[in-house]
Amino acid sequence: MSAPALASDDGDIIDSRKVLAALTAKRWWVLGSVVLFTAAFTGAAFLMTPIYRSTTILVAASNNQGSGGLGGALGDLGGIASLAGINVSTKTSMTEEALAVLKSREFTERFIADENLMPKLFARKWDAASGKWKGEPPTPDRAYRYFNEKIRSVDQDKKSGLTTVQIDWKNRFESAAWVNELVHRLNQEMRTRAIADADASLGYLDKELQSTTVVVTHDAIGHLIESQVKQRMLATVNKEYAFRVVDRGMPADADDPIKPQKLIMIAAGFTLGVMIGTIFALVSGGSRRQTVESER
Repeated sequence: MSAPALASDDGDIIDSRKVLAALTAKRWWVLGSVVLFTAAFTGAAFLMTPIYRSTTILVAASNNQGSGGLGGALGDLGGIASLAGINVSTKTSMTEEALAVLKSREFTERFIADENLMPKLFARKWDAASGKWKGEPPTPDRAYRYFNEKIRSVDQDKKSGLTTVQIDWKNRFESAAWVNELVHRLNQEMRTRAIADADASLGYLDKELQSTTVVVTHDAIGHLIESQVKQRMLATVNKEYAFRVVDRGMPADADDPIKPQKLIMIAAGFTLGVMIGTIFALVSGGSRRQTVESER
């Protein structure tokens, strides 16, 4: 009975017994490669700094509906509402604005500065003993890009209306504290903006009210003033003005980092070791056979 064989791409016939013989002859090389790569990946998995994730889930606050319905009912007075700075957009657009603020450079840089995160974000460049930077200090723009691309992520589910904010960081307690503080600051920022807008609108509407003598216009402006007073009141008393917290960010368990995934890394090291060892054994065996045949 003929020995089993495999056909290669170039038409040569590879005897499977020769392949097995080559692997057997170089079995210690294969075993060494497996041990080496598995040990290296295992060491890396246990030596790498673990990264923990804290997540908070948000839903848009209902009071963001603003003056949408009122703006539509005013008809010709919609121009006055626009001049007064009254937002007649939908709840969705208000939510999009809040998310844009959350991811904006100005908001993020202010958060990093207020929380004094620069030494933590660039710990290798910070000399804790002297309280000074080693060499050129990192810029706020670099801190924003690092925080925005590597640490914070924001995802909005259009179907459910839920927004997920995540912080990935090496300190699990700081990760939870940062994600909750970001949401708190965002609500505070949107409240401040809403109050300022309402105050500006009320000042303009009050002047228009004093100058008009048309009863219909007078009543309509009165409704606009009433809506802005209501918006100002909601922004003043409602702490969760832009988003309501559905699930507050909590510290992850110490043994539950998102990376490194130790088992996956160990398995990857084992697999890579087998592949490298096998390739080396086959190449080495083939080279030796070619040398012997050439000497003949």
